[in-house]
Amino acid sequence: MTLGSADRPQSGHHTRSYRIRNNRVHVDPPRTVEVQATPEQVRSLEDEGYLVRERLVRGALLDRLRDAADEVEAEAQKTQGTGGGGGFGGLFVRGLIDRHPAFLDALLKFEPTLSVARAVLGPQVQIHASVLRVSYPEVGDQQVEWHFHQRVVPDPKPAFFYRPAVLDNLIYLDDITPESGPLVVMPRSHHRDEDLPSGDFADKPGQVVVTVPAGSCVTSHSSLWHRALPTLPSGTKRRLIILGYSPVWMKPVDRPSAAGCGGGLTDALKHSKDEETRELLGLSGYY
Repeated sequence: MTLGSADRPQSGHHTRSYRIRNNRVHVDPPRTVEVQATPEQVRSLEDEGYLVRERLVRGALLDRLRDAADEVEAEAQKTQGTGGGGGFGGLFVRGLIDRHPAFLDALLKFEPTLSVARAVLGPQVQIHASVLRVSYPEVGDQQVEWHFHQRVVPDPKPAFFYRPAVLDNLIYLDDITPESGPLVVMPRSHHRDEDLPSGDFADKPGQVVVTVPAGSCVTSHSSLWHRALPTLPSGTKRRLIILGYSPVWMKPVDRPSAAGCGGGLTDALKHSKDEETRELLGLSGYY
């Protein structure tokens, strides 16, 4: 099944207000979030586990992100190559906001995704991960197996254990066609409490193949089952940014540059007096 244009949600805004349940109100005052999505879109994300917004990034910003992606890709290829083979084929570059100023400037406070994260995870969120993902038509085995993220659930599940939630955003820098290796999702699978076997690339009943134009964003719950089809020789290079958010008290994948991630661009922000910046870097916002 391919997602048709009529099925894709349209843009809109609404407001949500939060009170942090902390008796130190002077430390955690109430917060208002201007959510850059409609209430219906957020409900669909909550129910289905994913949300598609076409052409969320456009014009000069899209061009700037593409140029930055090409620079980061060229640097990474010196040591990583093109990353073919296995269940997760292609090039992966982590710590993206630490590697290029265009990513730091554009993504740290990118409200179309950040505000939705605050709508479903609460107002206190951080950048959990920022990743460049590239797959190549001339390289074989560029597909990705069925999987979900945050694979940390113990079996049997302890009474006080709650499955961690991260909100992932796949921002596509190129048109995604059936030949370029589209995303495949299993709607509502984030509600399932099941394992997925390694090496599973098979079609599943009810799966949705997501083909979108460049600049589109697919937002998903980290427990949503998903995979990527192979990038075919008849296709084109596929570049995408994975931008994840988590509650600020959760350990992130990205680390501030002091921990050795990327090129160290967030180093200058560690002592920022802007509390939102510090919170997004995981440096404040919890006690």
